[in-house]
Amino acid sequence: MGGNVILAHDLGTTGNKASLYDQDGKLIKSCYLAYETHYPKPGWVEQSPDDWWQALVDSTQEVLTASGVDPAQILGLSFSGQMMAGIPVDKDGKVLQESIMIWADHRSGSQAETIEEKVGWERFYQTTGAGMAIPLYPIAKILWLKENAPDIYKKTYKFLGAKDVLIQRLTGRFSTDFSDASNTGLLDIHRREWATDLIGEVGIDLNKLSDEILPSHTVIGKIDKQAAREIGLLEGTPVVLGGGDVSCAALGAGVIQEGSAYNYIGSASWLAISAPQPIFDDKMRPFTLCHVVPERYVVQMAMFSAGVAFEWFRDQICLKEAASAEDRGIDAYDLMTELASASPPGAQGLLFLPNMRPGGAPHNNLNDRGAIVGLTLAHGRGDVLRAVLEGISFNIRLMCEAMEKQAGAPFPELRMIGGGSKSALWRDIEASVINKKIVTLSAHQEANVLGASIIAGVALGVFDSFDNGVKKYVKRSETIEPKEEWRRVYEEQFPIFNRAYTALCQVNDDLTNMSNQGDD
Repeated sequence: MGGNVILAHDLGTTGNKASLYDQDGKLIKSCYLAYETHYPKPGWVEQSPDDWWQALVDSTQEVLTASGVDPAQILGLSFSGQMMAGIPVDKDGKVLQESIMIWADHRSGSQAETIEEKVGWERFYQTTGAGMAIPLYPIAKILWLKENAPDIYKKTYKFLGAKDVLIQRLTGRFSTDFSDASNTGLLDIHRREWATDLIGEVGIDLNKLSDEILPSHTVIGKIDKQAAREIGLLEGTPVVLGGGDVSCAALGAGVIQEGSAYNYIGSASWLAISAPQPIFDDKMRPFTLCHVVPERYVVQMAMFSAGVAFEWFRDQICLKEAASAEDRGIDAYDLMTELASASPPGAQGLLFLPNMRPGGAPHNNLNDRGAIVGLTLAHGRGDVLRAVLEGISFNIRLMCEAMEKQAGAPFPELRMIGGGSKSALWRDIEASVINKKIVTLSAHQEANVLGASIIAGVALGVFDSFDNGVKKYVKRSETIEPKEEWRRVYEEQFPIFNRAYTALCQVNDDLTNMSNQGDD
């Protein structure tokens, strides 16, 4: 192929983004298409792989049309993808369920208990680096299928990750990369191979996992004739394996050297560092992934409710702003942020506990729930919206403090990426809450696909190393300093936020038990 444009896809939680980059790292065009998430029962979170494929097809065609880039110009394509899905496919690559469990699904509580009984938490964590609640990991999801859908389990040829399902359909290969495999609870994080003893003890058939675990910059194959016809690219276009979204975002943020750190704010939010070896802490439970950069690791803590909480307020509370934004052709979030900015730091004594999608850091409690604390008749929607941004930032501070402790040194700065980094108000709030310089990047909202494109560049010979790819593609944009007046308010409010969480733990346990009984 004689192309000079890289096509990168970010298969995210809320939609797929297709982006075109030239070989100097310039974003030519980007296209985003959303797909639905379904919540059929408490703890069940599902999506349709058919929706993923359609989003891949439509976004590819749309970005090519909008940019005027000819398919012959595409040097190759690569992926960043949501992780923690064990998707059952047959020998032809056909997905055996219409809707599958995605990362946030945690129905497999009893299977997680079985894993703890047979393996033990400490051994599981120290072997796999998997520090989140076990029901979130494919090891438990696969066991749930084996026990509750035995026919599906029996018919399964391989359990694949989200991006790997699409790659199989493009190339016919059943494979995964180290970064994706390291977030399954099935990989020995030290040896970088399936944890065969552990897998056998819990009762999963090893032959149902990918035979190939490969570096992210592997050219896994070429687009076959049928897929090329559907997607609108040329038959034979190289496909690069790519990686999991966390590790791709680390690369896209330029976080490859030890001591560098970034905070991603999208639907979820995570804080991650690059490290030469896994890091373990039984209390805070950071989890370790293989980096897309060979021989390095990404150590991460993740909270599951960030932008998705702000989105909920848009869809359920800020209907007036959403309608006005649609009429004016602007983003509803801009109007919501304008309301929030009119509220003073501390939101007039209002707190928001952002755990609307439970299970992540800093508490790793699947019974957590969101809460607005301190609401009075004097508060307005602007106060509530500011409290939402501040509450999410307080949780980010908890993650930051824990990660600095484990790293053994404070971060000189924190790179902020993802959709949340678009908001000047949110950037100021976070800098003041964590009392640290925030650095944004020129591609702050494109870090996942930027990382995937650098991977493709290394794989296809555009760069001779990941370091050179980062130097070419990743550019600093803005540095935000803490606002001293705001910092003092947040320093006083932060311990109250922590006490509010502790005070509501038993209430949340009781409410969760009630919900589960009602579901039975």
